Amino acid sequence: MELDFVRIECEIVAAVNTQLIAVLYNALRDFEQHFRASSCPDVKGACPCCNRHDICPYRVVFDQRLSSDPQTVRRHQKPSLPFSLYIDGAGAIKSSCTVGLIVIGSALNYIELFHTALVRMVDTVLHHSEYEVLTYSLDYQGGRHEITHSASVAVEAVLLSGQHILQNTVHADAVRLNLQSPLRLLNSGAIAHQFDFAMFFRSQLRRCSSLCAYYGTGEFDLDFTGLSESAQNVAVFNNRIHYTQPPWSKRLNTAGLDGTVECAGLVEPMFSLLLLGSYFNAGKGATYGLGFYQLEAL
Repeated sequence: MELDFVRIECEIVAAVNTQLIAVLYNALRDFEQHFRASSCPDVKGACPCCNRHDICPYRVVFDQRLSSDPQTVRRHQKPSLPFSLYIDGAGAIKSSCTVGLIVIGSALNYIELFHTALVRMVDTVLHHSEYEVLTYSLDYQGGRHEITHSASVAVEAVLLSGQHILQNTVHADAVRLNLQSPLRLLNSGAIAHQFDFAMFFRSQLRRCSSLCAYYGTGEFDLDFTGLSESAQNVAVFNNRIHYTQPPWSKRLNTAGLDGTVECAGLVEPMFSLLLLGSYFNAGKGATYGLGFYQLEAL
């Protein structure tokens, strides 16, 4: 199995406040229209009337077509979209924040369009404002490589490998999980109000394996049943996670789990799987910035 992806960030150099963060989170939901504007020669036309369905980047990326393999559909059902957005620096007083984009697997064929859509989205938010925006591609260590021109993104962007992360991450049996945006996990059809490691891990295992099956080169070669059972035995301590409404939104569908927690007793390859999953966010709304988390080995 292989799942390549690219991580792009727009750094906004400005005084970070709740108002700016609220505007940015609202803008994430407009990413689809910015992508369409970047890729469609007739953006005002109606998609059903277009004869470019099979070659249209917008349709290819956003149609979420089911696999032709019945086993893949049975295991994963409808795929997630092949990208995820996030905002870093939303919970602290800083002189800058970043709007990030992960482009996944086969969607990398349209990396220039993704980059253009991201820059358009940020420019729209900051219209007539005196902010400085810098665009980078990030490597495994978070090192920044400046993107100087949209036409050269395919050359300048750093290609990351899911297989590399799974095979080369040094295992840690204890971790600290820091939720950077509301985590909305389903528990018996309702949003969970308490953190449960097994629920979180199984959710990320499903998300990563589905993305790989639909946009990578195949299925994970893992003992899903054994890992799911082992996740039940992971101990949770220093749990400072609580269910809350984020300060940048009053909408009920943005409320979720927030805070930090430490977990011990992870077995291989739980840590590397959660590290890979951190690039793709977690839970409902993961594509558009919810469930953004960071992981630290203890």
